[in-house]
Amino acid sequence: MNNMSEWSEKLFIRRADLSLKIMNLRWPHTERIVEGMVKILGGYDIDTGNVLDLCCGNGRISTHFAKKGFNAVGVDFSKPYLDDARRLAEEYGVSDSVEFVEGDVRDLKEVLKDHAVKFDVVVSAWTSIGYTTFEDDLSVFKQARELSTDGSILFVIETMHMGRASLIKSDRSFVEFDEMMLLDHSTYDPVSSIQASSWTFYRKKGEDLEYVDRLDYKVHIYSLRELSSMLDQAGWRVDAFYGDISTLQSMSPYTSMNIVARAK
Repeated sequence: MNNMSEWSEKLFIRRADLSLKIMNLRWPHTERIVEGMVKILGGYDIDTGNVLDLCCGNGRISTHFAKKGFNAVGVDFSKPYLDDARRLAEEYGVSDSVEFVEGDVRDLKEVLKDHAVKFDVVVSAWTSIGYTTFEDDLSVFKQARELSTDGSILFVIETMHMGRASLIKSDRSFVEFDEMMLLDHSTYDPVSSIQASSWTFYRKKGEDLEYVDRLDYKVHIYSLRELSSMLDQAGWRVDAFYGDISTLQSMSPYTSMNIVARAK
């Protein structure tokens, strides 16, 4: 499937050097997130096996699952992200337990046609859905189910939802890096359920800031009911949902959405 939009090509490939800075902010929190998922998997008698990491970015979920003794396959269409993922997997000493495959998750079965193993765990992390269409997202989850074992578990974690987005309306925040400053501006339209965001990067020049570039994107924000219905159509039954996958905090408008679903 080769219909990448201009904004996604810029965000995930041409200026991956910038978007990776945002992605790397998630790494310090990933170990406890994966520990939370591993604890939940223990309740399903899954303590090892094969993990499929959808839209894996630079591999933080895959790498930390590999550290826990799982074998992981991460799929993403961004070569710069995958190059960084392989570097980090080697740095963490898990290169033998994790593989990163370049490809569009909308063509998941074709991308993974040479992989004979079935997956015991599927993960979709950090609002990796809603960038194209409902039908595309449904297809991805259907394909993931077909590539998984009958007892497999799906996690949709760290995901924005309508309740939380409705509190945003219009939000501005700053993130400071060693050499850069980021202005994050997001708006949410409750009628269309579309969140539009702009990441504007500035380079520090003494006491001044020099404009570098702006990355824009839009994403459809699902409600828990919408996403649960989609997963049901795709062959997954929702078992539980939380505001935090590591602490099992209840979901609320002040938390992200974290879903645990079992293969039907």
